[in-house]
Amino acid sequence: MDRVKGFTLVELMVTIVVAAILLGIAVPSFQTLSRNNAVKATTNDLMSTVNLARQQAMSTRSNIEIRPAAGGWDDGWSLEFTNDAMGEDADFLPKMGVTVARTEGNGALAFFARGGIQGGGAEFTVSHSDTNITSRVFCVSFFGKITQGGCS
Repeated sequence: MDRVKGFTLVELMVTIVVAAILLGIAVPSFQTLSRNNAVKATTNDLMSTVNLARQQAMSTRSNIEIRPAAGGWDDGWSLEFTNDAMGEDADFLPKMGVTVARTEGNGALAFFARGGIQGGGAEFTVSHSDTNITSRVFCVSFFGKITQGGCS
């Protein structure tokens, strides 16, 4: 009697069930990781923009602004140079589902030629629409230095 090589229907169904169980466990973990990374990336983008604005303001001895988008910081922000020779203006958007809030005002951050901020410091909170994701808070001092956590 000849034997046919291959899988039986039962073996195939067991394999599909095991794969479905593994995917059911892995997908939620991947979504949480993805959302955490979105908050982290948006925070790093905003912090990098602040550092670049401060650096350029001090090196070129001119004022530079970071302006929120028309709808506020949640809709993004723009780095605006007063002179084209200093660099190109750039627009930034938060990642999907991420919100950015500025405590005490929603206006622009204006850096003076010496690196300080007009009107004092600013505190930013970057969070995700999924409340299980940890928010990130950082403070930009009057002198333009960034520290993790809230302003004290």
